[in-house]
Amino acid sequence: MKALLLLLTMFACTSAHASGRILALSPHACEMLYAIGAAAEVVGISEYCDYPDSFKEKPVIANYSRLFVEAAMRLNPTMIVAPSAALKGLSQMEHQGSQIIISHPATLNDIFEDTERIGQLVGHAAQARELVLSLKHRLKSIQMHIGSRKRVFFEVWSDPLMTEAGRSFITEVLAAAGGDNVFAGNDVETMRLNVEAVVRAAPEVIVIPSRSGKINDRADFWKQWLPNVRVIAVNPDLVSRPGPRIIDGIARLQQQLQQHQTP
Repeated sequence: MKALLLLLTMFACTSAHASGRILALSPHACEMLYAIGAAAEVVGISEYCDYPDSFKEKPVIANYSRLFVEAAMRLNPTMIVAPSAALKGLSQMEHQGSQIIISHPATLNDIFEDTERIGQLVGHAAQARELVLSLKHRLKSIQMHIGSRKRVFFEVWSDPLMTEAGRSFITEVLAAAGGDNVFAGNDVETMRLNVEAVVRAAPEVIVIPSRSGKINDRADFWKQWLPNVRVIAVNPDLVSRPGPRIIDGIARLQQQLQQHQTP
């Protein structure tokens, strides 16, 4: 009898999770929930949650600075995955009974841990564990095939000129792909600098997010100062979003760096 009661309790809990109504308030949260099989339970999203395409059809009930409380309440969420506890409107939803899950990964290991933690909380623990094991295996395989490492400058913005430095997530992503950030020694996340500082750092490769749309112009610009430098474009969603697709970004970046090992 006790065993039967235990099974019924477990079934009830699983059913409750499966019928959960989740608000995903960051792009990486949307991608995590999708990757662990919880897409159908996501009933509302934040701005810029554009992957997978099916999420674009879900109601937008937040942006990076605030939650649209009235719109969110109409969706009757049971759980909210948010990037910060300080997000405006979040406390009101907590008072209304929504469970708040904070996810703001700052490292690759954080991504793995958050994926498993969120999976357990939303009732998709097995899928989350399987996904994380797969991601870790792929990352290990990528790193086993790294050849000579490259000195890399990551151009965040051109005017003013900005880069990601030592504290940034990008520095770890570059390292995982076989690139050494030339400004990794600067103990900040993002920094402004001038062209001369980049020239002195002597990067072999300059990485530019493809959203700028001016890759050829930037390549021409940098070759005036560093004739032998190689300029490559990356999809910023794959290298800067701390979600499961980050391994795709690292794999692609590693391939691009490898392609440039021989002139």
